[in-house]
Amino acid sequence: MRTLDKKRSWIVLFLSVVLGPSALSASLPPSDKWFLITIGGQPVGYIHDVLSRDVRAGGEVLVSNSEMKMTLNRLGTKVELRFVTGFEETAAGLLTKIRYEMLASATATKTEALVKDNSIEFRSESGGKSYTRTIPYLGTLVGQEGIRLASLKALKKPGDAVEFLTFMPELEAVSKGSRKVLGEETLRLAGHDLRTLKVEELIEAAAVKSTAWLNADHEVVKQEMATPFGPGVFVLSDRTTALAAASGSELPAEMFERSIIRSNIRLPMARTLRYLKVKLIHKNPDLGWPEIGSPCQTVVSKDRETLVLEIKRPALPKPVSFPVAATDKNREFLEPNAYIQSDESRLRDLVRGLIAGEKDLFQAVLKLERWVSDNMTFDLGIALAPSAEILQNRRGTCVGYATLLAAMARAAGIPSRVVMGYVYALGMFGGHAWTEVQVGDTWIPMDAAIVAPAQADAARLGFNAVSMHEGAGSLSGGAGQQLFGQVDIRILEYAGADGKKISVPEGAAPYRTTGDLYENPWLGLTFKKPSAFTFTKLDSVWPDPVLVALSGPDGAKGELLQSSLLPWKEYDLTASELIRRLNIGARTEIGRWNGRPMFSAAAPEKAVMIIVDKPEVWVLFTEGKAAPKLLDELAAGLKLDQKK
Repeated sequence: MRTLDKKRSWIVLFLSVVLGPSALSASLPPSDKWFLITIGGQPVGYIHDVLSRDVRAGGEVLVSNSEMKMTLNRLGTKVELRFVTGFEETAAGLLTKIRYEMLASATATKTEALVKDNSIEFRSESGGKSYTRTIPYLGTLVGQEGIRLASLKALKKPGDAVEFLTFMPELEAVSKGSRKVLGEETLRLAGHDLRTLKVEELIEAAAVKSTAWLNADHEVVKQEMATPFGPGVFVLSDRTTALAAASGSELPAEMFERSIIRSNIRLPMARTLRYLKVKLIHKNPDLGWPEIGSPCQTVVSKDRETLVLEIKRPALPKPVSFPVAATDKNREFLEPNAYIQSDESRLRDLVRGLIAGEKDLFQAVLKLERWVSDNMTFDLGIALAPSAEILQNRRGTCVGYATLLAAMARAAGIPSRVVMGYVYALGMFGGHAWTEVQVGDTWIPMDAAIVAPAQADAARLGFNAVSMHEGAGSLSGGAGQQLFGQVDIRILEYAGADGKKISVPEGAAPYRTTGDLYENPWLGLTFKKPSAFTFTKLDSVWPDPVLVALSGPDGAKGELLQSSLLPWKEYDLTASELIRRLNIGARTEIGRWNGRPMFSAAAPEKAVMIIVDKPEVWVLFTEGKAAPKLLDELAAGLKLDQKK
């Protein structure tokens, strides 16, 4: 499968809470500090903080600039991220100006915010286009120096606490925050012991707690928070060590696989699922449960550690005309912004041609979804990009697919938003993004990356649904940070296209083997191997499509793989593509297998049979000196009945 993003959403939160500039000190001279970033105990990047002072007409201004760079490994692909943040504050710590630049693809997104009395004026720029907006706030807005000064005054001993109002540039949000003293602790830094005050910090907009260690001036010298991949930490370091961590000369160990949640069973015909009931089990109950209910998602029950959720695939909408008139309620879902650049001329011309003559909103969206799916290439190296870049290069992860489809929908006058959550695929739940479009009063899920016939299936649960007008942080903050990488998921019940509900008993096995027989009751599949062969792979999950693998005498091998068929693709084209990938230079034979379309090809030492069970595709592949004969034997031992 080419479509799952595994995943960048946690990064924005990590920056918001942990990777902002360290607290400033008016009583200290200008400074130049380096911090080492580790995740799960391995170095992945650095923060470089520079503090200076500037005397202006209004008095002294504290200027801090912070550069953060990280190099991550996503399934063997290098992902490089660079963030630059600048704060301007008065000597008393009142926030006056913020600059923020994010480079997570080829195009940088820049934001500048001016703080005024009870409002903040934003100007965001990406790909030569700029967008403005204003957000109100009430209270006194402080920056990192304001937080430090408040902490210096209030935090002395365990139990002491302080509250403040600040601005999170990565989330583009004003947020309440608090610190509470947990105790004192001695840290070993740069070969010296340092007495610190250990505090718990909460930024409400990020919906997660972190732990910080403050020196005598109440500057942050270390901070730690939970991430899906292990503890995320930044700690005061030296320049050489910090730079080496983000050099990319040696790719860090794979981390994203840790965010995969293995399903307790394999779902049959997942892309046509109408109903799914799951239990979420919190690994870190202190984070709490967010509000994730919606018309398609119903919280059945919850306690501190578990939450039971029902997801329903929405019904196909009745015909609705478009473009949709803008109102105060839907305006942000129709207007362009720095990431969903629906005002880009090439995009608008493309959309106009794709939906020419179409009168029904949903049918127009289906055409746009097909174009995105057919024309995009999955690229794990791109974390987040604006839609203009995605259209130009036609590359991205699932976030890119979702962003581009949302931009195309808005260019057609159709309200759209991007959803971040989990999706089921090949035996696991993984972090994913998709698009929703508004049809009448109903939001309909559409997924150009993991395509379903018509509207998206119920084998997914959404955390955040946003217009992106508040920036990248809106996609991953809040609920996503409380759940992503922090929960296990157990399937309790499901229903396919026929609507019949199938219950999954507690402790049910995903499959069973008895002698030469593999049985998977959830897929309605049995597979008998030759007695001289051994099962070698039975527990693979995405991205490995192999359901069953076996080996035999003289190096002979066999595999049964699970794949999928795009709704608009002809059977023979799909089969031909699969055969080419397997490098079998032989003529394709067309026939039937137990009433299903079947395609096969054989060479002396490779053979394949492709069985179409729409929308799924099963691939039986053999290698060895007698590959065609082994293929016939394995095909005779395969039984498939997914009607249940």
